[in-house]
Amino acid sequence: MDLVTGGTGIVGRELLAQILSEGHHVRALRRTNSDVAGTEAFISSLGVSTQNLTWIEGDTRNYDEMALAIQGCDRVYHAAALVSFHPADEPHLMEVNRGGTENVVNAMLDLGVKDLIYVSSVAALGHNTTMVTEETPFEEGPLVTGYSRSKYASELEVWRGQEEGLRVLIVNPSIIIGEGDFSRSSGELFSQSAKGVPVHPAGANGFVSARSVASACYKLAESGLRGERFLLNASNLSYKTAMNLIAKSVNAAPPTKVVTWWMIDIVVAIFKLLEIITGRKSLANKTSMKMAQLNTKYDGTKILGVLKGWEYESIEKAIERTGKAYLESV
Repeated sequence: MDLVTGGTGIVGRELLAQILSEGHHVRALRRTNSDVAGTEAFISSLGVSTQNLTWIEGDTRNYDEMALAIQGCDRVYHAAALVSFHPADEPHLMEVNRGGTENVVNAMLDLGVKDLIYVSSVAALGHNTTMVTEETPFEEGPLVTGYSRSKYASELEVWRGQEEGLRVLIVNPSIIIGEGDFSRSSGELFSQSAKGVPVHPAGANGFVSARSVASACYKLAESGLRGERFLLNASNLSYKTAMNLIAKSVNAAPPTKVVTWWMIDIVVAIFKLLEIITGRKSLANKTSMKMAQLNTKYDGTKILGVLKGWEYESIEKAIERTGKAYLESV
């Protein structure tokens, strides 16, 4: 029996489908208001039976609930996390991401469940002007977000678990594209594009499909390889290219103007005004906007030398499929 935390997330639902398709029994952690029905419908749409899927309600921030969820399992895929780049969310990010991972690790140690696959993020790695790899160390700095700090701190908990007896493996995906909740995280790229986004950042970033992340997690877990990390990145794209592809996938007009450095304060002010008007936290702040001006590139080739014959799903295909799912959802 495997446990998947974050089972209703864009990676979690793909991971459940992957594990179930191999005939395994899997337990999935859910919160009270999690979209269980939507997740099961997604899995069924792939032609995969949910007969061997069991849901258990719990919160990673609660040690007792995590111990109950992990009891009787052989392997844990820890994919639950909070994603936010809003400065006010940093304490909550630490509570959910670092604190939740601490509980997962401690419960596994106490119960003697040794096998942990952790879904981290490239945000937990450092940045440079050439190419980010698994060896690029995290460094504090003015462009580091609270989300980055929380994922780096979470990884420290995982490595501590290894020192205390766990067998661990970490994957660091770049921006993940996949079906799920289009009101948060990368899903907002589609819902916002559908409403019309006239501008795009000047920089570039890495992108990978949720399906590729889930497949990589399962294949690496089954390989028995532990004590390492794998950066997962299918393509490095300019934000202009990525946003054009996303706009096309939701039948919207593509952005036509680039955000230059001198425009950042204006754009951030607009987002803050919208935050006041709508009551919803803004998608961007000065730090995240500055990060988006950088031409950040990621090397996701290490896994290709380990999993022979394994390939990334085309990011263009993933965007097209996700855009179609968004249109169907509305």
